[in-house]
Amino acid sequence: MSPVLFAVYMDTLIARLRISGFGCTLADTYYGCLVYADDIMLLSHTVNAMRHMLAICDQFAAEFDLKFNNNKSVAMRVGKKFSVQCAPFILSGGELKCVSELKYLYLVAAKCFKTIV
Repeated sequence: MSPVLFAVYMDTLIARLRISGFGCTLADTYYGCLVYADDIMLLSHTVNAMRHMLAICDQFAAEFDLKFNNNKSVAMRVGKKFSVQCAPFILSGGELKCVSELKYLYLVAAKCFKTIV
């Protein structure tokens, strides 16, 4: 039953993120929030947009009595400024750790997307 309930909750969150206008879009298709099993990946083209998306997630969590696990959540930058420090990203009242690799998904921070094979 929990995968079904997760899907019901996440559909509402994905709709809110899509409507907000923040996140990545390609050929009029929204890719700002990728969901697989119980994992969520937010994608944005700017640090500011990501902060807005995290705020939407926090508001959603408060309304639906949920809490995102910021101990398991991380942030990673890709692009020309991938190694430049920025103010921390905040989710569920805690700072997200900045990483240069997402080993679960085999992604590496760089000037462009890379994958580890």
